[in-house]
Amino acid sequence: MHVPDWEKYLKEVLSHVKFKYDHNPIYVELSNHMEDRYGDFIAEGMNEEQGKKAVITCMGDADTLGEELNKAHSPVIGWIWLSLRNLLIILILINIFPGFTLITSSFVSIFETYKDKNDSPLVYTIDVNYKEQVYDTTYIIDKILYYEDNTMEIRYATWTNPFSSSIKWNSSLDLKLYRDEEEVPRNGSGWKSGSHYGRGQEYREDVPLDATKAVFFLTKDKEVSIDLTEGRVMKNES
Repeated sequence: MHVPDWEKYLKEVLSHVKFKYDHNPIYVELSNHMEDRYGDFIAEGMNEEQGKKAVITCMGDADTLGEELNKAHSPVIGWIWLSLRNLLIILILINIFPGFTLITSSFVSIFETYKDKNDSPLVYTIDVNYKEQVYDTTYIIDKILYYEDNTMEIRYATWTNPFSSSIKWNSSLDLKLYRDEEEVPRNGSGWKSGSHYGRGQEYREDVPLDATKAVFFLTKDKEVSIDLTEGRVMKNES
């Protein structure tokens, strides 16, 4: 039932309730109560106009009622409840729908970028663009970069099937470097984000410029050999 005077009364009540998310349920509850009271007054013999005015009278002062409702619907408690509710919904989605985890982790991965090395000039790059699926994980070797301080950088990524029960692969990329058939001793470091999709970077120090081959060990039984003498794009040529 739409009664202009009731709407004005309800608007004044709600103006005192600071937690806006509770306005709709309060409005519905008060409206239902007012309609119930209106029905009682009509049953007692009042006409429609008398009944509508009597409802507002029995509801009491709008400012007083609004202040009491504001205390009952504290913004602090309201925000805590709303945050916990949303958190619970997210946890339920994560447990029921593995694809939801994929969406969220993929969304986060959009903001992951390779970290540029700025302490030494670049000598050459090799666009590897190697991609292969091994069991439930796809391995992607994007690019190899070589710097004047004899550091070699490998940029790569992994993509794991979100419906797989396997542990997500998040260890550093294992590799060996060679000059012809002689292994080149090397030290280094690296990082990789752990998620269904994650980027990684590996750095190997004291790598000679004439290194000819990089061998990557994707799994215990799977290795990939990359020729370092082909596809070089020298910095002064790019």
